[in-house]
Amino acid sequence: MKKSILLIFLIAILMFTVYAVYDEDDDSTTSFPSTSLEENVSDMGSEDAINAVLSNDLCENIIMDSVPCLQQETAGKKDLSDFLKAETPETTGVLRVQEYVTPYADAVQKYLKDEDLDDADEIYETAVSWIWVSDNTLNDQPDGWLTPTEFLQDTPDFDSNPMPGEIVSDCTEQANTLASLLIGSGEYDEETLRVVMGQVTSSNINGGHAWVEVYEDGEWFPVDATVGPYYDDDLGEVIYPDNYQDIDFDYFRNENYSVIEIWYYYNNEYILDVSSGTGDVPDNWYSVPSGYY
Repeated sequence: MKKSILLIFLIAILMFTVYAVYDEDDDSTTSFPSTSLEENVSDMGSEDAINAVLSNDLCENIIMDSVPCLQQETAGKKDLSDFLKAETPETTGVLRVQEYVTPYADAVQKYLKDEDLDDADEIYETAVSWIWVSDNTLNDQPDGWLTPTEFLQDTPDFDSNPMPGEIVSDCTEQANTLASLLIGSGEYDEETLRVVMGQVTSSNINGGHAWVEVYEDGEWFPVDATVGPYYDDDLGEVIYPDNYQDIDFDYFRNENYSVIEIWYYYNNEYILDVSSGTGDVPDNWYSVPSGYY
């Protein structure tokens, strides 16, 4: 009897210790282990809603086959945070990351004209044709940032470009440039379009990623340019995913998009640090797409 009581006492201590360690390690983001992001957002204030993150347990139980092949190679959350802090200007009030969304740059406007891109559907169809190439291959570093001008005009002639003549780079350049084209075309403005940096999961990746969100009919939905062709470093050739051309601008309006965590929202005018909730942004920026899980 005494041994049984002692055993129960020891188990209770162990359970309390595990709980205490978990609670201490928990960060400022809100975790939803058993319900959807949409359900939780409906019960939260605006600043809390944007801070939502899904648990790994929930993501592991989701069938990912319906999610297209995504390509990622952006810095981790800490590396990106360090980059932003190191590059914060003292006088302009614009973080350097915002300088990579340039809707009114000559190269962006020229690309819209040369490719005869009149609407969001045409812009997205062209963006999906860009070839994803890792930063390690193209820039000889884990995470190298290029402006939309450099991406559109210069990468076809990079000596390191494995597909000479083609516009290439990773998810960061593709997201920033897609955002620039959509704003620069007049299809959206700075209040209704933003670049997202965070962590996603799909059948082929689980890590840092950059994509775009657009705001229509009172809600956001994601748009991702990296569902198209990508250069496989191991095979030394471009891979064209099955049926990627069937993915249109509105695809993720009705399909789930596998977000684990959102780090930053930004464009050339606004920026929001999701972890801290800091940033001067429009009220609609404090909501997230209902298709995130």
